[in-house]
Amino acid sequence: MSCVMVLLLNMLIEALVIFALAASLTAGPVASLGQGLGHRSLIANSVTGELSADDPARNGKDYWERLVGTPSRLARLVKKEGILPASKYSMETFDLLPFQEWLREYSLLPNTSHFSYASIPPPPLSFVCGVWINPTYKFIFIRNRKTASSTFITAVKRFMLDNGMCNITRDGVASNNCIMRLEPGEVRRAGGDLNKMWKDYLVITSTRNPFARAASGYQFTYDKWNRHDSVACKQPSFRQFCKDPFIMGKISNLFNCVEGQRDGVGPRHEGHWNFDFCHVEPAAPCMVDDAGKLVVDFVIRYERLEEDMQAALELINVHRPVGTPPLTIPQSIKWRNKGTTAKNYDINSTDAAAFVYAHRYRSCGAPCVEGLADFFARDLKLFGWDRPGPAPPVSTPSSSSSL
Repeated sequence: MSCVMVLLLNMLIEALVIFALAASLTAGPVASLGQGLGHRSLIANSVTGELSADDPARNGKDYWERLVGTPSRLARLVKKEGILPASKYSMETFDLLPFQEWLREYSLLPNTSHFSYASIPPPPLSFVCGVWINPTYKFIFIRNRKTASSTFITAVKRFMLDNGMCNITRDGVASNNCIMRLEPGEVRRAGGDLNKMWKDYLVITSTRNPFARAASGYQFTYDKWNRHDSVACKQPSFRQFCKDPFIMGKISNLFNCVEGQRDGVGPRHEGHWNFDFCHVEPAAPCMVDDAGKLVVDFVIRYERLEEDMQAALELINVHRPVGTPPLTIPQSIKWRNKGTTAKNYDINSTDAAAFVYAHRYRSCGAPCVEGLADFFARDLKLFGWDRPGPAPPVSTPSSSSSL
């Protein structure tokens, strides 16, 4: 057999292997390739309707567990059709004024008894999208808050550190070259083509059921306040939060519920007045361009964290530069930044944690479901969740102060 024939045969085998791997990455309930933003799979996985193989109700879960535990339909390999505008993630040029004006115009109202997010324009971003880049493996990661994004970042960083591929300092200064924030201005000043980078690099993100993410954000933001002894800084009820998730930011800023720096929050990023806003705001604006087109190639679901993270690494390895070792998840990596509720219940996986907040909604009932469905309307549409059907009556009456 000639050398040319051997070369052609090897190329054919490699192509078949890549094709098979790509096919495996789309296994399960995913958005069909080529359909773009807004496409919904034919698999129903809402709180009402026909049950899909991925629906928690197949495992005997009730309305409230399905409400918080149903994963996104937009999952794994999807079709990237746009580029995230630099204005959404540049620390140098991000404009806070649109959100501040929206907050003053629509959210700081004297009569809030009939306030509803369904009746006002959606809020602009309160802070930059968390866009990170790994030049070694040629991928971009959009860090949607409260979606276990730290677990993925840490896995990549730990593998590279263990193999001497990057370095990082303990105090978090800019010498970290494992995976870092993508700053458009720095790319342009270095002569890089930002649009080409977004087109050529794999763009990965993570997502989480919005009702679970909201409950997690409710507790997380309050835990970061360091003036819990103040009457003014008492945690609002969960029902109050569901009616207006931005209440956490309003209270913390109005009554100065954070003195100095928040524990575990860097001085530059997300450490100031908008911390309590950006950790509960919808994720959709960081997932699409100005025309509403999807800007990612792969979506990791919080509820399927281990399997989706492994599939993401396999996709990265398919596209990795020649001579770069394949990424693997170090054995030492576990679920990062576990929330207070998960710690209290001694939960050690995101599969189990997906349902941990059901009790909050079971106690609060329809007002909490309807309020958050309005607030997260863009997320429900983008990720393929149907708006929940009518909530059943709460099982036991509770005082409003406990909700």
